[in-house]
Amino acid sequence: MQKSILVPLALACGSLGLSACTHAPVSQSASVTSPGFSPRETEPRLPPVDPENLTPEQAEMLAARADFNIYKTLAHHVDLYHNWSPLGRMLLENTAVDLRHREMAMLRMGWLCQAEYEWAQHARIAHDSVGMTPDEIRAIAVGVDAGGWSELERAVLNMADELRYNGRVSDATWRVLTSHYTEPQTVGLVYTALQYQLVSMALNSLGIQLDPELEFRLPAGLPMPELAGMVEGDGDYPVRVEALRVSEMSPAMVALVPERLRGAESLPNYYGVLAQFPQYLSAQGGFARFLLGQTDLTAREREILILRTAALTGGAYEWAHHVGRAEEAGLSEMEILALGHEASGSDWSQTENLLIAAANDLRREAFITDSVYAGLKANYSDQQIVEMIYLVGGYSMFSSVMNTLGTQIEPGYPALRAVN
Repeated sequence: MQKSILVPLALACGSLGLSACTHAPVSQSASVTSPGFSPRETEPRLPPVDPENLTPEQAEMLAARADFNIYKTLAHHVDLYHNWSPLGRMLLENTAVDLRHREMAMLRMGWLCQAEYEWAQHARIAHDSVGMTPDEIRAIAVGVDAGGWSELERAVLNMADELRYNGRVSDATWRVLTSHYTEPQTVGLVYTALQYQLVSMALNSLGIQLDPELEFRLPAGLPMPELAGMVEGDGDYPVRVEALRVSEMSPAMVALVPERLRGAESLPNYYGVLAQFPQYLSAQGGFARFLLGQTDLTAREREILILRTAALTGGAYEWAHHVGRAEEAGLSEMEILALGHEASGSDWSQTENLLIAAANDLRREAFITDSVYAGLKANYSDQQIVEMIYLVGGYSMFSSVMNTLGTQIEPGYPALRAVN
C-alpha cells in the first residue's frame, strides 16, 4: 500500500542540492539551491536509549561498549549494529597500518563531511594515543596545502579527498600508498576512510550530540570543504586487482565464497577480487547480507537507494549487479534509467522522492537535511531511517572499493546508468 506524505514535496526537492528537481544534469558544481553545508543539529533527532529502560539485547550491547552517545543511539537498532560492527572493530584494531595514518584518514573524512562528533572523538585519539599536537590535528583539516607532510601522509590525505569526491583512489595516490604499504594494507586504509564516511553520515543525520568529555571541535576559520556531487563517466576503471577463478584460490579464500558458487569455475568478479583480502570480505559480509535481506525496508525501497547511491558514486559494478534486483523488485526500465540521471520527479511516489532526496543529501553533505528528514520521520520508523543511512553509506563504501580496485563488470551485465 502506498505511504502518504506529511510534508510538501517542494520542500523535499528544494533541499537536494544536486539539481534533482530540475532538468539540469547532476554534477559536483550543481549546488545552486543550497551552496553550502546545512547547519548541523543541536539536539538529537534520535535520542540515546534510556539506560533505565533497556531491552536485554540493548543492555548486552552497551555493556561491551564505552558510555558514548553514538553507541546509545545505535542501540535503537541492535541487529544492524551487530552486523555492521565487525567491520568497524577490525579496522580499529588493524595494527598493520600505522595508527597515525589511520587517524589521519578518519579525521580528514570527518572534516570533509563536517561531522563534529567524528572529529571530536578521533582528534582525542590522535592526541592521546598517537601524540599528535593540536596544530597537527588542525592541519589535517587544511589538507595537503598545510605543508610539512611526508609523501605518504600527503597520499593518505589525498586518498580521503578522492574517495569522497571521485568515488575512487587516483593512480598517483595509489602508487604512493602501495610503495609504502602492501596492497592489503592499502585496501585497509581505503576501507577505513570509507567506513568513517558512513559513520559521519549517521552521526550527522541522527543528530548525535557530543559527549561531555570530548574537548576537540571542528577547526574554525578555515575554508569549508567542497560539497560532493555525482561522479560522472561510465565507471570503466583500470584493473588494479585481477579477479581469481575458484581453481586459483586457496582453501581459505574458497571458504569465504557462498557455498552455491564454490563449484563454479567462473565467479562474480566481486568474490574473485575481494577473496584476496579475506579479512575485509569476511568482516563486511554480514553487513552486506543484512542490508540486502534483513532490513524493514521493502525490496523496491532498498533498490532505489542502492541504485541511486551507485550512480552518485560512479559505482559501475554495484549498478550492474543491482539492475536485475531492481527489476525483480518492480522497478521499470525508465525508473532505473532515471536513478542514473535526474532521478527525482512526478513519476515517483512522494515517499520514493524522499528516498532519492535522502540519498542525494547524504552524497552531497553526509547529512539528511531537515525537510527530507521530517518527511522520512512522518512515514517511516526510526529503525527504517537508520537502515536508509547505512544502506547509502554501505553502498558508497562497496562501490568505492570496487571502483578503486578496478573490478570489472562480467559480460552480459548492464553498464552504469543503462539497463539490459
